[in-house]
Amino acid sequence: MSKWLLAGVSGLALLSVTACGTDNGSSGNGSSSKGPVTITFGTWGGAEEDAQLKQIIQKVNDQHKDEFQIKELNVPSNYDQKLKTELAAGSAPDIFYLTDGQAPMYASDGALLNLDSYLNKYKSQNPVADVSSYYPATLTNDKYKDSYYAMPWIGQPTVMYYNPKLFQQAGLAEPKAGWTWDDFLKDCEVIKQKTGTYGFLLANGWPPVYDFVWSFGGHLWNQDMTQSTFNSPQTIQALTLMHTLINDKLVPTQAELANVDIEDLFRQGKVAMFMGGAADGNYAAQGFTAKVAMVPKGTQEVTDLGVYDMAINAHTSVDKDTVFKAYMALLDGIDHWKVVPPVKQYAQNLGQISVSDAPGGHTPTDRIQPILDSMKFARMYRSLSDPTAMQNYWNVLANDVYEPLLLNHETPQQIAQKTQTDLNALLK
Repeated sequence: MSKWLLAGVSGLALLSVTACGTDNGSSGNGSSSKGPVTITFGTWGGAEEDAQLKQIIQKVNDQHKDEFQIKELNVPSNYDQKLKTELAAGSAPDIFYLTDGQAPMYASDGALLNLDSYLNKYKSQNPVADVSSYYPATLTNDKYKDSYYAMPWIGQPTVMYYNPKLFQQAGLAEPKAGWTWDDFLKDCEVIKQKTGTYGFLLANGWPPVYDFVWSFGGHLWNQDMTQSTFNSPQTIQALTLMHTLINDKLVPTQAELANVDIEDLFRQGKVAMFMGGAADGNYAAQGFTAKVAMVPKGTQEVTDLGVYDMAINAHTSVDKDTVFKAYMALLDGIDHWKVVPPVKQYAQNLGQISVSDAPGGHTPTDRIQPILDSMKFARMYRSLSDPTAMQNYWNVLANDVYEPLLLNHETPQQIAQKTQTDLNALLK
């Protein structure tokens, strides 16, 4: 599973969706054709992840062989653009993945099925159809005009991965729940002094700047998103923390990050700590197995939450009740596979999922509690409604925050003021 290395979503033009429906070779709505209908499912996973997903789909197909068969259509690259094109042409899959934040955009154009009546009908039969079963934060961007048009299949809180071997070499205790950014800075300094290794990793776009801002009580926007609040004492405190990491040479230089996979620097033992999305079995290499801690706190405990969603094509030619049953089966299967399941009762049983239920294997026992604790404080960033403005939002963060900060060209105060001015311009 990707670790949310760039917390951005490519801009999407609004669609003009035709009403011709999906041509998937199925019998269609109201058909009396015998045998199970074919339901297409659009996904984006790479080879390893897709092989695991195929096991889940096969299990679902075996359980529903007389009613439907799910046919996966995997698009590992340029997925968003292909989906947009297919929706406009009326040839999109019956069920498909969505990057979080896209559901309202597609729903406003009539591309997505309103799920309310189906959720109400089936909520007593399956937790994935009961919105009260979910971590509330995972549902943040799934509504349009007070109706649900998508449901999440994963909720990844950002956590702190750390190399226990380097902590031991530096004579440091491993991070504990409730540790602060001051604790973190001291650990980075000691690790650099005792081992010569960088304490942490900062890159352009990662970790999300709002993780630091939120931690000190700041926000990027006011409550109704009519203006930016980036130039606040809380934000400047967060930027000062990041500036200290750079100024004290506790993080790799931008030259050292050029043309490398930044995660590899952690796997190779060149940095002691790395913030990434909670996931299963990652970062076991170079003589150590990574451990997980919650993100340090400033004035409060908080971390960002990465979510992927699943939606149903509003113009599917298959009976919609049947498609929703397949949709539930897929959500249920994937929720028993991915870390973290957005359904609370499934997440609480991370350590009990068998290898056969979870093709990716078990979650290491020592990771479970910090991951679940992180879900209690996980928060979604708030998207701008206009897709072009949203793309420009990520550009502002890259150009106004990360670049001058990482190159040590501007002070935290200068960065905060310019960023607020440019964020306000997006709202116009």
